[in-house]
Order: sequence, then C-alpha cells, then structure tokens
Amino acid sequence: MRRRVVITGLGAVTPLGNDLKTTWQAVMNGCSGIGPITGFDASTFPVKIAGEVKIFSFDYTQLPRDCSGLVGRSAQLGIAAARMALEDAGIDLTGEDPFRRGISVGADEEYIPLKNIPKFLNRDYLYRAYTNPWSGHAQALQVSPRSGKLLSFRRRADIGSAVISLLFNLRGPICVSHTACASSGHAISKAKQLIESGDCDMVLAGGHCSMLTEHAVAGFYLLGTLSTRNDDPLRASRPFDRTRDGFVISEGAGMLILEELTSARRRGARIYAELSGCGSSSNAYRITDSPPDGRGGDQCMMRALADARKNISDIDYINAHGTSTVLNDKSETLSIKNVFGEQAYKIPISSTKSMHGHLVNASSAVELIICVLALRDSIIPPTANFNAPDPACDLDYVPNIARGKRLRAVLSNSLAFGGQNCALVIEKFSG
Repeated sequence: MRRRVVITGLGAVTPLGNDLKTTWQAVMNGCSGIGPITGFDASTFPVKIAGEVKIFSFDYTQLPRDCSGLVGRSAQLGIAAARMALEDAGIDLTGEDPFRRGISVGADEEYIPLKNIPKFLNRDYLYRAYTNPWSGHAQALQVSPRSGKLLSFRRRADIGSAVISLLFNLRGPICVSHTACASSGHAISKAKQLIESGDCDMVLAGGHCSMLTEHAVAGFYLLGTLSTRNDDPLRASRPFDRTRDGFVISEGAGMLILEELTSARRRGARIYAELSGCGSSSNAYRITDSPPDGRGGDQCMMRALADARKNISDIDYINAHGTSTVLNDKSETLSIKNVFGEQAYKIPISSTKSMHGHLVNASSAVELIICVLALRDSIIPPTANFNAPDPACDLDYVPNIARGKRLRAVLSNSLAFGGQNCALVIEKFSG
C-alpha cells in the first residue's frame, strides 16, 4: 500500500504580503501586488513594473557566522518562508529523527543587480582582468571583499536549501530542482516520492526566487514575454484576457510541510489537505513558445490525475499556469480541453498570477499554497483584470471576483519556459 502524503504546514512571502494571511486575503479580494520597480533604476527600461516583495528585512543574526555572506535575496525569502511553514506545522525540531526529514526546493542561482557588483568585486581590477586577460582574474578576486570571494558559492541554486538544512537540523535528503517556472512543482513532486518510498517521513518542499535585476528584466523583454503596461501596473497582468500583452516578473517564496500520514497523526498535526497526484512532461517543441495544439501540458495533467487515481469529473477547480502571454494562455486552454473535453467548460479555472505576477521558480509552490487555502475555505480565487473575453480562451476563468464553492479535489498547473511541465493534485483529507 502506498504511503499517503499530507500537507501540514504553509509559509509564503509574496508581492501580496510577507506572510500567509496577508497574501491569502489579497488573493481573495482580487488585489494586485504589482508596482513600479524600485530595486534598480528602470527609468530607461521599456519595462518598469514588477512584483516586488515589500518592506522585507532579513535578520542575519539568525544565521551561523560562516553563512552570513552566503545568502542573497532569493535564499533570504526562502529561509523566511521555510521558518513560517515549520512553525505553522508545529514541528518540534529537537524531536524525532532528523535524518527522516528532507528538503526539496525549486530555485535558481542568485541574480546580482548591477549596483551591487562593487560590493562583490573590485571594479578596477575586474575591468583590467576583462580588458587584459593576462593580468589575471585571480588578482581581481584576491583584492575583492569577502562577499566577492564567496560569490561562486552564493550563486549556487542549492545554497538556500543548504542553509535551511543547517538552520533547522533537517538531515535527510536534499533535492534542488531548476526547471524554470515548474521548478518548485517538480520539487514538490520529488518530496512526495521521498515520502512514498519510505526515505523520509517529512519533507520541507517549495521554492524561492528573485530575478528582479537589469539583466533578467531586459532578457525577458527581448524575448517578447513581458507586459509593458507601465502606466497601469495594478492591471498589467491579465491572463486569458484578449488585451493581455505579457507576464509581470515577480519575486517571492512558498514552502510546504509534507508528511507521511501516520507520522502526522502520531504527533497530532493539523492536516490541510492530501497531496495525491503529481505529473510531469516535456513539450519537446520550442524553448520559448508553447505548442499551438496544447500538447505536453495535457500529458502532465493526465499523469497527475492517474497518480491521484482521479477521473476528470473529480476535479472541482484548476489553478492555471496562466502567465498572461498570448501564446501560453491559448496553449494551456487547449491542453485543458485535450484532457477534460466538454467537462472543461464546467470546471472553474483561474490564474492568480493576475495578482502576484510570475514568481518563476517559486510560482508552483505559491500557487499550490493558494489551492490548499481555497480547498480549506471552499472558495475559488478570481482571475483579476479579466474584462475582454478572448475567443481562443473560452473557458470559465472566474473573472475578477472570488467564487464560493465546495471543493474536493484541485489541480494546479505549471507549464514552464522550455516546455518543462508539472501538474499537482490535492484533495480534501478524508481520514
């Protein structure tokens, strides 16, 4: 018999709020966390808006001394969300066997804003090294501050999970997924497998991301994927709407505590939901485009349903990837139709990226957390800024206002850049 995996703790830091409650209230009210970029001077950029985490202050005193220079913005957000999730689950970090507690996180390497480069490297020596390679990059590093000497470490995608392991004495397996927008979804899938296989009884799973730098914003703009609705940031992200013009890049973190059911019951844990299905696939189409026929995304949904042992009639709500790009929203709509057929028109679908923007590596985790709370409160989040229906996107996208509905099973999609897809199924815990 397969070991059952339940969700017992949640933690989130998003553009909508620095904790779970604030984020959830904003989602239910259809509020937006998008605004002008303040992390760097974007006045000359064609894209001047993003979803920034506001008034976030990281307490470096909580870190071991040798880790103080290792955590950048993304890892800081991840550590904060991890602490929230562990506290929310009521985990006793001194009890049980720490080797039965693992970590599975979706993350990316640290992105360094141009203004911070002098903090890491001596500019004069760096310039000489690149204009005259024979002068040696090693010399540039030798005269750089301590943070520069640690730069190669802090830019690793696994540094956040490594520090989390140290902080919270989680000594089981550590997995790090880096599959673009599906990263934290794949991380959650791996966490489920670790528990089902018997390798772990508890896994801290989720993702963290902060890509709000000059290079990332410029790069995504040049790919034609970002909204340029700079004069109306609150309404810039408009998934499935006919007037959509791209996604809004954001930062944040989401962490969940996954536990084996018997272990959770033994300690009297509150159970939010059961994680019953995970599926993944690759489009093998193009790196930057979604398949016009919706293939690939449909396969990961079908695999998640099969893993959860669910029929298409069992799904009461779909949290869409819904990035607000022209191609993605059309393709995902077709993916859903490929799986659900006529039933697709009966299932409420929404994209909460309309409010918190695209959290990239952290998006799957934050959106699954929103699904868990929707399941708990019997309410479906809206797709904000949906005012002009697109004939190519003709399903029920729950426009603008949250909708009350008793939910039993929910599907969450992440259809990532490069064609890397993940779908997750959670359901009401039934004992």
